[in-house]
Amino acid sequence: MNSLERSLQIGLIGSLCVILFVFWWTATLSSRMLTERFVFGRLAVKASNIESILEFSDVPEPSVQLGRYKLDPAYGLPASGHYFVVRTDDRLLMSRSAWEQFFEVPVLVPGEKRLLRTTGVSGEALLLWYGGFSEGGQEFTIAVAENVSPIKAKLQVFQWFSAIVAFVLLVGMLSVQRLIVKHSVDKLETIQRDMQRLEHGQAVSLSEDVPDEVLPLVREFNRLLRRYDQRLRQSRNAAGNLAHSLKGPLNLLLRCTESTHIGRAEQTLIGQNAESIRQLIESELKRARLAGRGTVGQRFVVDEELPALIGLLEQVYSDKTVDVRYNIGPGVELVHDRQDMLELIGNLLDNAVKWSRSVVIINLRSADGILMDVEDDGPGCSPEELGRLTERGVRIDESVAGHGLGLSIVKDIVDSYEGRLELATSARLGGLRASVYLPSRSLSRD
Repeated sequence: MNSLERSLQIGLIGSLCVILFVFWWTATLSSRMLTERFVFGRLAVKASNIESILEFSDVPEPSVQLGRYKLDPAYGLPASGHYFVVRTDDRLLMSRSAWEQFFEVPVLVPGEKRLLRTTGVSGEALLLWYGGFSEGGQEFTIAVAENVSPIKAKLQVFQWFSAIVAFVLLVGMLSVQRLIVKHSVDKLETIQRDMQRLEHGQAVSLSEDVPDEVLPLVREFNRLLRRYDQRLRQSRNAAGNLAHSLKGPLNLLLRCTESTHIGRAEQTLIGQNAESIRQLIESELKRARLAGRGTVGQRFVVDEELPALIGLLEQVYSDKTVDVRYNIGPGVELVHDRQDMLELIGNLLDNAVKWSRSVVIINLRSADGILMDVEDDGPGCSPEELGRLTERGVRIDESVAGHGLGLSIVKDIVDSYEGRLELATSARLGGLRASVYLPSRSLSRD
């Protein structure tokens, strides 16, 4: 069973059922034992009263009879529920009420006592108390009985009442326990929501307002997150530093191609390869500038970062005048990873500005996801060229700086979000139009 909440609920239900059943059984047994003890005590008192008024006579023959003191009138009524029998060696003296009960009275020695549960002739429950006595040299046994059916009926009512109370307590305790467990599990769901916010760039760490049992795990995750962010920054800085350090020696190498000590063919070969390396370095430096110093999990804030990105590209292509226009529709929110969006939008704009003559338009709108169109007024591409643009390393015009990776990177990012990239001729500007669709369900990357 993998559900922690379900395991706790089942364990608590089982425990409470056992506890309340033991409580109900103990209360029922205790009430029955206390009641019987009380009745047996009362029968013992009645037996003493009977013994105190017995009169024995040997004239004209041995006999036993009740004295002039009167007993409970119930003994004189048939089937009254109160009975007594006195047994001597050869005679039985019984109450009028006991005539129909046919009690068997054993012979007990003086001081001996017995307790018995039995049923009467009508099936009623009886409690019998036997005791041996001796008076004036005469030994006899007294049996006193009482019908406890009315008491048992009241005990059954008490048992049902106890069962109902126990059931109500069970429901109440289960409800309270359910709320407690649900409240505890809700705190775990907070971690899940924090992780979704972290994925969408709305948080940089998990909240530590969690149960003590999972707090070490959350703290360890946050520590790893900070460590990963630190390493990412170090990698970016290392890539930038490496590119900067290679630019100087590379420029010297390019100047060496102008030397007259090497042949024309060697100059051309060295120049082409050195230029290719220089473009790769420029590309990495551009990516480092686009990434900035963002941390893991940050989101791309369109209203703030798109103008900054356009300004950066205008600086990169300061040798040409390009009017970059943008329109952000209502409700547009890029809750995707900031680094991914920087590379996606940056590469699309970089490609558009590079090929445009004077105008680039970017349009973002919501439509069960995000739709993004980037258009330019450049030369555009033929249908055959459009089909090859997203292939890695493909360059349509070798005379223009670049290494054919921009649109390939864009396609990889769009595919990772289960989106769609379409390339076509811009009907408005005549150049290339790149349309990107990022579905809303990709936000969670199910």
